[in-house]
Amino acid sequence: MRLRIGRFIVLWILGLVVGCQSPSPPVSSEPVRQEDSPFIPYVPSTQNAFPEVTEAFPDSPRDAPPDLKLIYSVEIWQILLPRDSISSDESFWKRVNEGLLDLSAYTILFKNGVRVGALPLRELSLIQQQVDERKGNLTRLAGISGKAIEIPIRNDIPQQTLFYFNRTGQLIGRWYDRCENLFYFSFEPTPRRQNYLRIILTPAVRGLNKRLRYVATPGRAEDEIQYKAEEVQYDANLNVDLPLNSVLVVGPSTEARDQMTIGSAFLIQNTPSEQLERLIVIIPRAFRPNPSAPQQALNP
Repeated sequence: MRLRIGRFIVLWILGLVVGCQSPSPPVSSEPVRQEDSPFIPYVPSTQNAFPEVTEAFPDSPRDAPPDLKLIYSVEIWQILLPRDSISSDESFWKRVNEGLLDLSAYTILFKNGVRVGALPLRELSLIQQQVDERKGNLTRLAGISGKAIEIPIRNDIPQQTLFYFNRTGQLIGRWYDRCENLFYFSFEPTPRRQNYLRIILTPAVRGLNKRLRYVATPGRAEDEIQYKAEEVQYDANLNVDLPLNSVLVVGPSTEARDQMTIGSAFLIQNTPSEQLERLIVIIPRAFRPNPSAPQQALNP
């Protein structure tokens, strides 16, 4: 009897313990969503532990990418014409824009026997009328720019005397023995001026007799001995910014009648039968480089 009462008490206590526990929820096959948990993408072990952050596109203005440099093709014609056909033909110079130079530079250049101006491309027929059947000497150049390219004018001159006015108007003279005359030609795009080409012509006289000279080289303690010909370059104000839709013409002025001027030495040529004037015509063309297509001139 006592054994039965003890079993009953044990079973009653177990029932109370089991009854106090809450029923377990049913098992579901769907994953449990955690909306508050951040999504962390998979990152391979070869990369950083955290994904990179890309900034938004800037709203502030940025500099435009630089344009491709133009390639220039320059033709330099030297045409010999009868005396006074250019220097004394005011009808020709009235159609030429001589305002490329300021007044002071134009005045000094004119006194040195040289005249410079721009002629529109449509006016090339005017030069063709002047040339007629005469043949000229042609020099072709091409590139992004060119520095100090030699243009021969007169060779093997026995002797000559030159006087010229410098930028301050001072008259300077010099005598040469056995020499040659040439132009140094340079061209480059005009800074901050689109569709303009800067052209520089520098007349120079080079001696044909070489001599030993002592030359002081910067950065060296000892002077250097060179065996070379003497050369003098004249700053003749032949520096212009030429629009690409025009050509540059260089001819003698009326002051070139004086044989000791730069205009006479470089733009007048004497032959056994007659005296000729040299007209220099510079025709620039610009091309935009495009490797996948044939080049087309920007100024026809």
